[in-house]
Amino acid sequence: MYQTFLRVIENVNVIISTYEDEEMQKALNESLQVNPENGTVAFGSALFGWAFTITMFAKVYAKKFGIEKQKMKEKLWGDNYFDQKGKKWKGHNKADEGDTPLKRAFV
Repeated sequence: MYQTFLRVIENVNVIISTYEDEEMQKALNESLQVNPENGTVAFGSALFGWAFTITMFAKVYAKKFGIEKQKMKEKLWGDNYFDQKGKKWKGHNKADEGDTPLKRAFV
């Protein structure tokens, strides 16, 4: 699912950059590109009536684990995996012990 979302976001950013107006970008003083880490992407289902942003989960988990919200947002999106047994973040899905692959933080 992560790979599908990533591809959709990249396609949207290509369209944005194709039609991006320099005056609007200057007025906003920032890029018009969307990025889940910045809270400019929401994931949801109208059929099932739910939606969330990475920021929403980052607030919850940052409070629970006592770390900065921004740092948690960076961990929740991208190639980040949490090894529960080793209690460490990894940039790959291999655990220190065992053959069981780690789940992506976004999942």
